[in-house]
Amino acid sequence: MSLTPQENIARLQNENEQLKNDYEAQRGSLEALEYMFAEANKKQLHAELSCMELEHIFASVTDAIWVIREDGIIIRANEAMLDMLGLPVEEVVGHNCNELLNYQLCHTNDCPLKIAQEQEKREYDIRISSSSGIDHHYILNAAPMATIIGTTAIICQFKNITLRKEAEQKLEEANSALSKMARLDGLTQIANRRCFDETIEREWKRLLRSNKTLALILIDIDFFKKYNDFYGHQAGDECLKKVAKALEETVLRPADLVARYGGEEFVLLLPEIDLDGAEHVGKRAIKKVNALQIAHQASDVATVVTLSMGAAMMSPDDKKDFSELIAAADEALYQAKESGRNKIITTR
Repeated sequence: MSLTPQENIARLQNENEQLKNDYEAQRGSLEALEYMFAEANKKQLHAELSCMELEHIFASVTDAIWVIREDGIIIRANEAMLDMLGLPVEEVVGHNCNELLNYQLCHTNDCPLKIAQEQEKREYDIRISSSSGIDHHYILNAAPMATIIGTTAIICQFKNITLRKEAEQKLEEANSALSKMARLDGLTQIANRRCFDETIEREWKRLLRSNKTLALILIDIDFFKKYNDFYGHQAGDECLKKVAKALEETVLRPADLVARYGGEEFVLLLPEIDLDGAEHVGKRAIKKVNALQIAHQASDVATVVTLSMGAAMMSPDDKKDFSELIAAADEALYQAKESGRNKIITTR
């Protein structure tokens, strides 16, 4: 059935309106698509710029850095890392890390590669030997990361702290030397009074726990004031040095202590020995000093330098103090001087 002219006009108007609507819809979709393309281009540009910045940072960092897959294959290494290894990039990237750098963490449960599974950061203090055999110290920071394709990897940063370690070692050695000097007598180079005081207190407490004995010998150079007046103080200093050396050579056990007690007085501290043993050590020391034949024309007992000694021994307990041991040895020394000198007197 044919349409009337009015119906044809109405139909065409409807089709025209539909075409307009379709056009507007298509134009909106096109604008949306163009917007999406523009945003994607912006993001790509931003990503490329960020990548360039990261590349620049990665390349310019002074610390050695490399990225390792969880299977141990190296996928990135900066210039500092290449310099540290002494290898070109083609001999590093694509190779296993264990082939290029083997240190004390490798093949252990502390291997940095294990954090790839544990997903946590770690810091290590490590030592790596160079090809010339010189040790270098590093702080190794390792952190998990994901590669572009989504696989697991770790990034490792090696901070060289060799100079710091060397400075710490020198400081430790200097402190040790100062500590040693603080416990040495400057003239005779044997233990000083401070060292003796610390040692007798420590030994008293130790032997108190083990219920063992501690012996002490106080020693005085006979008529040393007359020696100084007759030969002079410089000769007196030399005499003190020789006596100290002789006393050091007399004691044989590592635990025994020879110390300068003050002036011309010396002391022997002998742990875990009985009084007869202490007396034997004292007599040996007297004989050794006599054998030095250090002339002493001003002495009232001999023509050479001689020693007087007082020895005492105690078993430490809670009712006693080591000052009682010193006092007992001092009393024995007084008796040795009063009874003719150049001898050892023991007190029980």
